[in-house]
Amino acid sequence: MPVGGTGKSYKPIVHTIGWNHCHTAVIDAPGLAKAISDGLFEYFKRNDLPAKLKIAIACCLNMCGAVHCSDIAIVGMHRKPPVVDDEIVAKFCEIPTTVASCPTLAIKPKVLPDGKRSVEINPERCMYCGNCYTVCPGLNIINPKYDCLSLWVGGKVPNARSPPMYSRLVIPYLPNNPPRWPETVEAIKKIVKAWIENAREDERIGEWIERIGWEKFFKITGIPFTDKHIDDFIFSIRDFRTTTQFKF
Repeated sequence: MPVGGTGKSYKPIVHTIGWNHCHTAVIDAPGLAKAISDGLFEYFKRNDLPAKLKIAIACCLNMCGAVHCSDIAIVGMHRKPPVVDDEIVAKFCEIPTTVASCPTLAIKPKVLPDGKRSVEINPERCMYCGNCYTVCPGLNIINPKYDCLSLWVGGKVPNARSPPMYSRLVIPYLPNNPPRWPETVEAIKKIVKAWIENAREDERIGEWIERIGWEKFFKITGIPFTDKHIDDFIFSIRDFRTTTQFKF
């Protein structure tokens, strides 16, 4: 058994359960975790990184894993609204529960020509979370052609040296390419290498980025900056200002 994962090293990945147990999963998180771990294995045995390195994987937007507060995080993304199968909805789904499952009120009931009941989806309101598919198998959210991965960096939980941080989006689209996800593994290796070469001692990835600035981070890593990175975070102001370091 390999010995490592302590001190200033790469820690075992926190991930969600994947395709075997979750029907809304975009990616097979255990398989992706294995592929990433193989690519970063040398850092697992070392104890000389700038700081500890924590990676998390969430199969979908519901984020059962701790992806919002990890140095590097991968989130599976559905990019198309669910496809409604009226026959399945009418036979197997409880309409009020299905409507209530949507966090953005994108689902509303409808009556079919034969008098049976189903639902319809407003695509402009849908956030592709898959909550409705969890309670109703007639709303299939799985779409292999459009499902993808997104990569986030800079989160952390501890308040040592700086307040806790949320992860921020750095790569909006990576192909969902099992079983080894080479594009995702290479992107993570590139970010980790840049951090190791440029960070100061005890500096987590988020702290390193805050010091050098996001513009320089994108330049050093070679990651293209797109319009998908632009967000005023108006709905997160209260959360971003929440910290365990209180000032009086």
